[in-house]
Amino acid sequence: MNNSRDDLSDRLTFSQRYGYEPLPEPMKLKEISDDLRRELWNEIREILLTYRSNSRYGRIYFSQRGKRFIERVIGKFQRIPESRVNADYEYVMTALENSCLSLEFNRVLELLEAMINDRDVNEDFVERVQELFMSHGAAYWLDTSQRPFWFAPHAGIEQGEAIQQAVKTVVESGIAPGAATHLREAAGYLNAGRYADSISKSILAVESIARMIDPNASGTLGPALKSLETSGKLNHPALKKAFITLYGYTNDEQGIRHALVDKDAANVGLDEAMFMYGACASFASYLINKHQKA
Repeated sequence: MNNSRDDLSDRLTFSQRYGYEPLPEPMKLKEISDDLRRELWNEIREILLTYRSNSRYGRIYFSQRGKRFIERVIGKFQRIPESRVNADYEYVMTALENSCLSLEFNRVLELLEAMINDRDVNEDFVERVQELFMSHGAAYWLDTSQRPFWFAPHAGIEQGEAIQQAVKTVVESGIAPGAATHLREAAGYLNAGRYADSISKSILAVESIARMIDPNASGTLGPALKSLETSGKLNHPALKKAFITLYGYTNDEQGIRHALVDKDAANVGLDEAMFMYGACASFASYLINKHQKA
């Protein structure tokens, strides 16, 4: 994927450039700005227009290929059989515009994922969506490290770039596919507001790396970290102690795992889930790098 990003100055209005209006601020989690929504709709509209056809009586409709594209995307987005999708041109254009401009942030992301992962969407559209989220300072980034492409959250530009690099390291290593899957599932649960489930999946990613490092570790960190210490690749006792302490919180009687087993709500929210997602992604990447050197 293209890693280019638009220059912010190109996106500022005259009033913003000369101080008559405030500069745009990075978006918060659970938000998609009106400007980003508008530009996303413009990109979607461009795709839809490529499927436009006119009858000799002046009626506008989608080509057969376009109709199938619409049925697949809207069927997946609305969770209905493709045979029940209304593919009328005017209806689709209005419905998708309203969806993109007005729906909750998570539904907009779901619509984009349905389109991005369709077999008829080209790479240019994927890259353009990726660039728009970066250039608008969105609190979400498009993970294109493997299919299906997913949106994942971050709490700031710097953290987002760090998490992207960590996930990329885990995926590209190829030595712990389970960890990559768990991290992507953790991101999905974050977007859905299922914070305890997100934390559980984040922890499972680290446990997958632990089992890869030491098959006898039974998915726990202690033996895996000890193996790295023995090989001379983990020379930071304080770091080891800190993560084991944090990891222990999730397993004690008041922790995340206990709450999930008892089918009770763990006392965690977005901040805790976001922290654990970033921490576990970074630690999984760290462990893989150390293991590869060992």
